[in-house]
Amino acid sequence: MLAEYSLPKYFWAEAVNTACYVLNRVNVRAKLEKTPYEILKGRTPNLSHLHVFGCKVFIHNNGKSHFGKFDPKYDEGVFLGYSSVGKSFRVFNKRTLMVEETTHVVFDESDPKKHGVEDDDVGEITSGVENLGKGREHQSNEGVEEVTQGVENFDEKGEPSHTLPRD
Repeated sequence: MLAEYSLPKYFWAEAVNTACYVLNRVNVRAKLEKTPYEILKGRTPNLSHLHVFGCKVFIHNNGKSHFGKFDPKYDEGVFLGYSSVGKSFRVFNKRTLMVEETTHVVFDESDPKKHGVEDDDVGEITSGVENLGKGREHQSNEGVEEVTQGVENFDEKGEPSHTLPRD
């Protein structure tokens, strides 16, 4: 599933969960002529909410982020599966680089091969995943410019220092 839709390997757990979710609802047991879902719950499963794994989705923001009047009210993402606790979908948000659970999703299943995570996104995601759990003291400040005019500097204790940093 991951290779089919050009998704990175660290989404393998999402792929396995989605495969199990679907197989429990559509795979019929020969002797009982029922799906595992029917055996467990005693009723036929609703299949109308099933979607293509890895397809492009548009996630409605719902006020999570403050955008301007003319900014888009949605984020682009990738469909990863179904929530285990509710009737929501698990999606990877390409803007925030986070996996979210939401019901406010529009699916674009027209050509899922084109909608996977691109190579540029993989580098950003990988670096974000590597930095998870690390404290601020372990993160590098590469690319951060020092502003020396009009800003107070702070010493190790967090108190203002009146000396300017060296150039």
